[in-house]
Amino acid sequence: MKFPVPFRARLAVLLPLAALLASPVAGAQGGGAASTAPPTVTKITWLASDHAPQMKGADASGVTARVTTYLGKHWPTVQHEVVFANAKRSWQMIENGDEVCRANLVRTTEREKSAYFTNTQLTPPPQLIVRRDRLKRLPRNAAGEVRLAQLLADTSLRGALIDGRSYGPALDEQLAARPAASAVALYSPRDFGARVLQMLSLDRADYSVDQDMALVMAGNPPDLVSVPIQGASELVMAGIACPRTPWGLAAIRGIDKAYGRPEGAANLREGLMHWLTPETQAHYAARLDAFYRERAKPSRIDP
Repeated sequence: MKFPVPFRARLAVLLPLAALLASPVAGAQGGGAASTAPPTVTKITWLASDHAPQMKGADASGVTARVTTYLGKHWPTVQHEVVFANAKRSWQMIENGDEVCRANLVRTTEREKSAYFTNTQLTPPPQLIVRRDRLKRLPRNAAGEVRLAQLLADTSLRGALIDGRSYGPALDEQLAARPAASAVALYSPRDFGARVLQMLSLDRADYSVDQDMALVMAGNPPDLVSVPIQGASELVMAGIACPRTPWGLAAIRGIDKAYGRPEGAANLREGLMHWLTPETQAHYAARLDAFYRERAKPSRIDP
């Protein structure tokens, strides 16, 4: 059969293309994304600042030591090493794509641009930690909550915050909007914030923002007290973060698999309850129960 010339010309182009598409080699070799095997995770360097040397025994271990101990049993093929780094440096390394992870990081939309997360804790919101003798000077509403924007504008009271740390979306927004002339100083301590609280006790600052956990880890200093903050009453999602790279995806999936079982959820619950007062546990009981029921199953982590 004879075909018109234009059809033969099109056929001359289509036949080689069809042969290429039908070839078993096409798409199976050459390093295509679909055929690239995920990297093997053999070691995770954990960046930590949640160490409380002033406390004794297990209480001094912090969240990271608890995580690495658990993963050592449930993901034993991976070597888990802890390196101390402050919050700002830790996040820089994650953004740089270094093969590191960090536990107990507040999960935000902005941070998800640079890191993969698996949720591990739904925690009560940070509160204002203030010197007890400055308590009457705080601007508060009828419910006793601190009006943070008004406090940040008061230059007669000195604030001390941790540089590079997220306190949750609601507080981050208020802190970022503070006046340029506010009396707030930023610090980069290597520990979980105990040194900032020591500054308050030494009267080098009047207030900071942190969780009740920080007061417990600091030994419950009698001269410091926590006060709720207006507009920041919601529970805060925290989790383990690894860099948004192929290695980070493989690491976070392995971590999530280890925790996505009943004993993983139980381990996380036990770790959090250790730091909460009975009143706080009772207040948030229903929401915490729902979270740990979901945490007892593997999460869906998309690339």
